[in-house]
Amino acid sequence: MEWEKILRDSVKENAIRELHLRHIPVLKTCENWNDVKEIGLVDHRTKYAHYKGLLVRYGERIYYVPEARMEALAPFRNWTSKVHIKVTDPEKK
Repeated sequence: MEWEKILRDSVKENAIRELHLRHIPVLKTCENWNDVKEIGLVDHRTKYAHYKGLLVRYGERIYYVPEARMEALAPFRNWTSKVHIKVTDPEKK
């Protein structure tokens, strides 16, 4: 799919466009959470949603992990990302 190709390279220089963030799927489950690579933390409020969690790479795709899921997995997986991803909003430029 075209969006998969676009989203694969959507995080550049610790920034992502809001349009791309809205299309990133949520990672609900996977076979091995230790294979998930952390990209950075996101805390961004849109008109209809609040993205507070972590962007991760699993396999060749980028996913969003909400903060509630991170806390639920904390006893089994150590989240160590210190990088904050800036969300650019083209309407506010």
